[in-house]
This record gives sequence, C-alpha cells and structure tokens, in this order.
Amino acid sequence: MTKDQIMQLINDNPIFALATMDGTRPRVRNMLTCFTDDRGIIFCTGKSKEVYLQIINNPALELCYMDGGKETQVRIEATAEEIDDLDLKKAIVEKFTFLQSWIDQVGYEGMAVFTFKEARACVWTMETSNEAKEYINL
Repeated sequence: MTKDQIMQLINDNPIFALATMDGTRPRVRNMLTCFTDDRGIIFCTGKSKEVYLQIINNPALELCYMDGGKETQVRIEATAEEIDDLDLKKAIVEKFTFLQSWIDQVGYEGMAVFTFKEARACVWTMETSNEAKEYINL
C-alpha cells in the first residue's frame, strides 16, 4: 500500500486500537480518529483520562486500524505530539457533536488533541502474513 492508500483506509475505518504503557503494563483501547489529512492523523481525549496521562508520560504509541471487508490491518508506530489549537478543537466538536455536552462541562481546556510524529505504518493481510514487514513513512 502507498501512504495515500493507508490514509484512505484510515478515513474509511476511523476507529483504531491505541496501545499505550501505564508504567510497565500495556493498555489498549479503541479510539476514534478525528481527522486524517495534511495535518496527519488527529485524535482527541480528555485531559482527566488515564490515557492522556499515559501518553504524556510515554508518547511512544502503536495504533492499529482494520478494514474488515478487505481483511487488511494497518499498524502504525509513532510518537504522539499534543496540539494546542482552539480552532482545531472547535472543528472536532463541530464534526462530532456528541462532544458538545462534555465541552460545555469542562471547556476546551479539558480537551487534548494529538497528532503523530515519526509515524511509520506496516500493512498486514493473511496473504502477506509470512512475508518480511515493509514500513511506509507517514
């Protein structure tokens, strides 16, 4: 897959598994991609959540996207970088209106927005599962 094909797969399948570390213990949860565009892969969480503290304490992450229809998995290893951009936060809430009631309670300062630096992806399918991994820089 090319970088553009990977970005399209993410746009078509915006839910991903996010792996973080809590001390020496791995933690995985599903997250929702807010945007995938020229800014990179953007997601958000609350600053009061454990996942936020895990990312701040160790920004090395792995994401896993799955296109079940094509039986294709994309794993991305990257370093999270927090973005403090009020306009971006407002755009996220406008796109995902279910967040508005939460923002009304905690304000935009309670929202953390992240993108990824040094990101590289590895594509996996059943057909290619025994082949050497190839990485695509994102």
